[in-house]
Amino acid sequence: MKTEEKRTAAQLIKLQSLNLNQKIDHAAGTIEKFCREIPNPVISFSGGRDSTVLLHLIRNVIKKDIPAVFFNTGNEYPEIIKFVRTFDNVTVLYPKTHLKQIIDRYGFPLISKDYSMMIYKLRKGTKSGEIYLSKTFNSGVNNHWFLPEKYRYLINERFSCSDRCCSFLKKQPASKLNSITGEMASESSLRQDIWIMYGCNSFNKKKSKSKPLSIWTGKDIREYIRLFDVRICPIYEDYRIERTGCMFCGFGAHLEKLSRFEYLMENHPKAYKWFLSLENSGVTYEQAINRIGVVLPHQNGYQRKRQEETARRRRVSFNHQ
Repeated sequence: MKTEEKRTAAQLIKLQSLNLNQKIDHAAGTIEKFCREIPNPVISFSGGRDSTVLLHLIRNVIKKDIPAVFFNTGNEYPEIIKFVRTFDNVTVLYPKTHLKQIIDRYGFPLISKDYSMMIYKLRKGTKSGEIYLSKTFNSGVNNHWFLPEKYRYLINERFSCSDRCCSFLKKQPASKLNSITGEMASESSLRQDIWIMYGCNSFNKKKSKSKPLSIWTGKDIREYIRLFDVRICPIYEDYRIERTGCMFCGFGAHLEKLSRFEYLMENHPKAYKWFLSLENSGVTYEQAINRIGVVLPHQNGYQRKRQEETARRRRVSFNHQ
């Protein structure tokens, strides 16, 4: 495999400290290099904020006529689908497996992608799963793939957790594409590790990938949108929407003070009820989400949480005036 020179976390931090103009130049150089190596690249366009900035950067700043693809997983916000349709030269791709089938066979997307993967393998009793229960490998090296004690109760639950929905709904349809994506290393420790290993471009005979926004942060995205007056999906006008991935994904839901599902319940009640009814081993998604400590918007106890969060937001807003 041909890859960029390996880097360090310290180098990433240094690059992340560059100003926006420098990062735009860096992204342009990354894309130019990728396009020289790959004859038919495509832009992975989700309709979200980050990928919209990427699309604008390529087509309006770098001025490259590169086609885009949108993966309609069956779990997208209707607002996102409508927004994507307003752009030219975007091909819509669909998964071969339906979300209901994935949930039924593999389990719910809960806690995080990494932890769901570990829980699934531990439940299956795979030999490789043993390392997830130890903080260090046999060599004494710190184990990045470690399942915290507080989530281990999910190994013995009646229902299963899994990260497989992402594989079936997004990775498989993109398996033969040489994609340019809006991923940023700042989004997770896993993406940081991947950047350290491969850099912004990775080249492979079967599939190559470019991540020109790798050294960007959320602050850079917001600054770029203001600077270039980028049109983003109107769904972001609602303060409850931070990210627009799969609309009923449970990854990280247990960490939120204000449920991401409130918007869905109010604006798309049929979809909300349908997702909650999905089952794995006779357990509904609603029951599984409750089991990880999440109170859903329609349940008793949620209104109090909402009022507390609204009051907190008002206090923060007042203190910054």
